[in-house]
This record gives sequence, C-alpha cells and structure tokens, in this order.
Amino acid sequence: MEELQEQQVTLTDYIRILRRGRWIIVLSFLVVMTVTVYFTFTAQPVYEASALILLKEEGGVKQEIFEVGSLIKRETMINNHVEILKSRTLAEDVINDLMSSEYADSLWILGNRKREKRLDWKHWIAALLKQNIYNDEIPHFDELVKNFREEAISVVPKRDTDMVELKVQAFSPFEAALVANIWMQAYINMDKRYSKAEVTDIREFLEGKQMEMEQKLTASENALKNYKEKEGVVELNSETEQVIKMSADFETMYQEAVTELEANNRRLAVLKSKLNESQKAALSTSLSSPVILELQKQQGKLIADKASYEQQLKGTDYYSPDDPTLRKYEQRLEGLQEKIREEMNKMVSAGATSLNPLEVSEGLVTNVLEIEAENSSLKAKTQELQKVVNKYNRELNSLPEKHLRLAQLQREMEVTNNIYLMLREKYEENRIAEVGHLGSVRSIDRAKPPKKPISPKKKMNLIFGFFVGIGLGVGITFIREYMDNTVKSIEDMEHMGFTVLGSIPFITAESVGKNGKGENGEINRIESRLITHFAPKSPISEAYRSLRTNIQFSQADQKIKTALITSSVPGEGKSTTVANLAITFAQMGARTLLVDADLRRPVLHGIFGCSRNNGLTNVLVGRSTLEEAVHVTRVEGLNLMASGTLPPNPSELINSKMMEKLISKASGLYDIVLFDTPPVIAVTDAAVLATKVDGVVLVTRSGETDRDVIYRSKTQLEKVNAKMLGVLMNGVNVNMMYGSYYQYYQYYYYSGDNKKKKRMKQKAVS
Repeated sequence: MEELQEQQVTLTDYIRILRRGRWIIVLSFLVVMTVTVYFTFTAQPVYEASALILLKEEGGVKQEIFEVGSLIKRETMINNHVEILKSRTLAEDVINDLMSSEYADSLWILGNRKREKRLDWKHWIAALLKQNIYNDEIPHFDELVKNFREEAISVVPKRDTDMVELKVQAFSPFEAALVANIWMQAYINMDKRYSKAEVTDIREFLEGKQMEMEQKLTASENALKNYKEKEGVVELNSETEQVIKMSADFETMYQEAVTELEANNRRLAVLKSKLNESQKAALSTSLSSPVILELQKQQGKLIADKASYEQQLKGTDYYSPDDPTLRKYEQRLEGLQEKIREEMNKMVSAGATSLNPLEVSEGLVTNVLEIEAENSSLKAKTQELQKVVNKYNRELNSLPEKHLRLAQLQREMEVTNNIYLMLREKYEENRIAEVGHLGSVRSIDRAKPPKKPISPKKKMNLIFGFFVGIGLGVGITFIREYMDNTVKSIEDMEHMGFTVLGSIPFITAESVGKNGKGENGEINRIESRLITHFAPKSPISEAYRSLRTNIQFSQADQKIKTALITSSVPGEGKSTTVANLAITFAQMGARTLLVDADLRRPVLHGIFGCSRNNGLTNVLVGRSTLEEAVHVTRVEGLNLMASGTLPPNPSELINSKMMEKLISKASGLYDIVLFDTPPVIAVTDAAVLATKVDGVVLVTRSGETDRDVIYRSKTQLEKVNAKMLGVLMNGVNVNMMYGSYYQYYQYYYYSGDNKKKKRMKQKAVS
C-alpha cells in the first residue's frame, strides 16, 4: 500500500475542519453554557470572612545560640503556626466553643440548621460542596471536626511578614465572621496555655510548698510555746542565740537552694517532655563535656569559699550583703556561669550535638541548657551549705539537754518561718508572671461579616463557560477529524496522490424540483438520480458536464471510446454517476451506449424504466444480438443495454471472447460506451472488465470512503494494468467545503411551467 504523500497543513485546512464541525461546536457551546448558567444562578452563595493575627517571635539567647538566617527561622516559625492552626486538637476546641455559643442552634457548620430535603440538581451539588447541610440528623462530633478542617477553613501566611490570615467559608456572612473569630480566639488561648505551661507548673509547685511550710510553721510555733510553758525555760544566753540565728540563716539558705533546685527539675521535666529521644541524648552529651565539668568544679569550690567567708562575716558586727569581698565572690560566680553558658553555645553551634535548631520549638533548647547550667551551681551550693549547717548543728548538740531542745525548737521555727516567707514571695512572683504571660500570638483584625459572596462568581463562571464550551467543541471536532480516516474533499484526495476528475454535490429530491411524477415518492427518488435530465441547468448537472469534459481530455494521445465506472465498496453512487454521465454525453450530441455490467445487483433498468429480461448476458451467451438487447431511453441519443438474466458465473461471462467482441462492435456503433460494474473490492468483475476498456473512473463518496479502501482498490486495478483515468468525489456537501478548485452556483427553482428562475447566491473560490 502506498504511503501518504507528505503534506503541509495550512490555515485553510483548519478552517475547513472547523466549518465541517460547526454544529458540534455550537451544540457543545450551548450545552456547556446552559449548565454553567443554571448552576451559577441557582447555587447556594458562599461567604468568606477573614481574621488577621501577628506571630510574635521570641528573642533572647536562642538567637545567639543558633546562627541561622532570619528568613529561614521566620519561615519555619510561621509554618509551625500554620500546621497548629489546621490541627485536629485546635479544631476540636473550636467546635466545642461553637457548640457552647448562643448561636449554636442556627449554625450551618454544626449541622443544626434544618432544611427541607430536596432532590433537584441545585441541592445535590450543594450537598457535595458542604456535607450534611440538608440532613435532619446532627453529624457526629468527629465528622464536624473533619468538615471544619477540610472544607471550612484555610490559612494564608502574609508574604514577607509575621502575619497569618485565617479564612472561613460559610453559607451566611454572620456565621463566617463568627467562626473566624472563635477560631482565632481558640488559637490565642491555646498559645497562652502552651507558652505559660512551665510558669503554671512552678506556680502550682510553690503553692503546694507554701501550704506545707505554713502548716509546719504553725506546728513549730506551738511546739516551742508548749515546751517553754512545760519546762519553764524562757530564753537562752546571747551566745547560744547567735549560734541559733546563724544556723537558722544557713538552714534557710540551704532550704531555699533545695527548693529552687527542685523547681528547676520540674521545669526541666516539662521542657524535656517536648524533646525526642535523639535530642535528649544530644543534650546529655553536651552537658557531660570535660570543659563544662571542670568549670562546674571551679564553681562549686568558689561557692564553698563564699559560704565560709559569709559564715565568718555573720559572726561579727560588720556583716553586710554589700560587703566588697562578697561582691567579688558574686562577680566571680557570675563570670564562671557565663563561661559555662558560652561553652554550651560553642558546642551546639559547632555541631557537637545532633540538634537541629529548625526542628526544635522556639527557645526550648536554650531554656534547657540554661536550667542545666543553673542546676549545676545549685547542686554545688547545696553541698557547701549542708556542710555549714552540719557544723552549727554540732555546736548546738554540745548544749545541755534542756537548752538543746529549746534551741532546736527555736531554730526550727525560725527556719520554717524564713522558708515560708521565701516561698510566699516566690509564689507571688510566679503568679504575677503567669497572669501577665501573653503568649506569642496577637489579634490584629477581627473578622467582620462580608458584604458579598465569593461564590458563585457569576461573571467569571460565564466567561469560563464560554471558553470551555467553544474549546470543548473545537477539541471534539479535531479529535473526530483525527480519528476519521475517510476522504472528505478534493484536497484530501490530491494529497493522497490521486487525479481528481471532478466532484459531485450531494443530490436530494429538492435539487431536481417537482414535476408531474414528483407526487409519487418512489418515482421522485428514482428521477432525482437523473438530475442532468430533469434539471440540466442545476449546479449538479454542471458538475457532471465538467466530469464529462475531464474524461474526454484525460488521455492526450488517445480518444476515450469505452470507459468503466466503478467504486471501492457498495453505496458510493457509481450507478447514479454513470447514468448522469451518459446523459451529459448524449446531451452534447454523442451517440452514447450505457451498459449495465453489474450482473449481481443491476439497477440501471429501474432508473430508466426499462426491462432487464433481454440484455448483456443474453448477448454474451449468443441468444440475442447487440441491436436486439439495446433499449432506447427517453433521453435523446442515449441507449441502454440492461444486465439481462442474472447468471451464476458473472466473472466468466465478462472475461469471455464474446465480451471483447461486444465491446469492439459497440465502439464502432457509438461514440462513447460506458460500463457500470460491481465494486472493485467486493468481486473481480470490475478488475476483469477494466483490462478491456480505454479507461477506468473510480467513484468515492465524500466522508464515507476510507483511505485504505481507496488505496486497495487502486492496487487491484494496477495489478491488472488497468488505465486509471482518475477519481470522482461523489456526495460532496457544498456547505462543508472550503477552498475547492471549482465553482458552484446555487439556484432556487419553481414548480410548474413558465415560472421565472431566480439566482440566490454565487460562490466562486479559485
């Protein structure tokens, strides 16, 4: 099979394709636009309200420890907040707040708004967009949370800022604003709870300790009072009083350090619970550094020296917290504490641990390191203070038994009282810090009910529907064109390498016009095929005359006396073509013989209204002569030889010597002899007869004949060395053509005699 000739697709080809598919495009446009208009103007309006919050970044030591770009830190911080805003935990808080609000019974988002169930398209689509809004049953709590997270909310970080916009969509302006504000407030409350969890834990610890010490103080006071009354001891000497005072002061300092160490351990437990195992291991590694351990050792020795000096100083009348030597000790301790902190910072920044600052909560690692460093100092301090307390205890144990018990009770009361006052002071400090803790989220703009819905967007939907409708129609047209392998135009045929002798427009009964016999449907159908006879001035008749001329001049060195008209498959109009072609030859004065060589399904005798009892087969078997088998038709100059009796072996008869004699004799008697044969692919009759005539015309039907079928027909004819005069395009739809190399004239005709003809339109394209 021959390959398709390479062709260049031009703008004209595209226009022709669009013209052929114009009704598909129009239908697609109307369907899409109808659906778009319906849903645009019947859909439930959706409103969107937005609230704006500011995310306050905590500064401090963290920025010194982690030297990373501020842009990356801010982006990570904002991303953390975005994920929390969309979290299930926060969604549950929001749904609970909405359920407890005074508007709960009328909120769509809670499924409490009762609506009449309807089954039309509008409510079906709305149900897809918002689940459960038309159900009478209240959805389950988990389903409400899911709908809130997946359908109602969206979080939009503001570019190049630390602000985040919270957007909520609902079916009413009021509900959209209400849900947005409750969502924002729930997040602010969650942030406060999270950020002050550490302070709250310390406050609760101090509150418990304070109550415990208050009970001990009361018990100590009662015990001292009862002992004095029972033993009759009123007071101790001044030296013993001084020892008791010193012992009580250092015991108070010791208990204060122990209490502070215990509070720090509780803080560490809260902070470390937020770290994963690898981060905990990394912190443990950094804190066990030899350099840090050595600095802590020096810190412990310095604390011991300070406590010893403070003990000596308190035994004199010159004790003062502003003593220069004490100030030096404190400055040296602060310097060691700073060195320990710097060493920890170096280890983290140099990669000594596996911590990634972008994976840890803000300030978390910093706080852990600071508390660990502070605890190391407190441990050393408690050890040294314990030694001093033990020393004074030994001095008190040397007193007489009666005075010893009194001294112990008096010291216990003073120590308990001092600790109680210290706890009370720290408790008040932490309570104030807890109340004043604002968290890292600030409300900037509260949501207000929107004035206009965001959906449906009528103008945008109509524009979108317009382009989708057109685009869908064009797409279907081109896909249909791509999948259609039929030949539809002269240009298609020429691109395939065939010589086109002409093209015949699609013939309808209206093309002929009405005559006396036109009232009968069957007669009208038959006569419509003989358009060259009944409408000789029609554009279709002109097309047949053009075909006649092209056949006459198709062979420059030989006059065409005999021609065979065939097709590739049945139904392509070869019999109608050969009948009208014969009429055009007769109309120009040529003696014309039309032979019905289709010995399987002959139709020419029915078209011309003749009998087929005596015809071609009778001549071939010798039962009749040519002159006897010829019928004179109503067309002047045109004779018809019908098929005759249908034989069981058509191919053998056509290939017989009698057929050659018949052709030779007919060529002498007539100017032109035209043969109508069966399709080429169906049987071999046409291929056999093609070797005995001067030329072959292959009829194809526009939009129906497949390209491969045409190639196969050509191949079969070439195998028998048939002379291909060219191809005729039959059944061409003039309205679907563009850029053809012929002229068409469209006329409207009147029925009846002596009526004026009027030309309506002329289309001429070169």
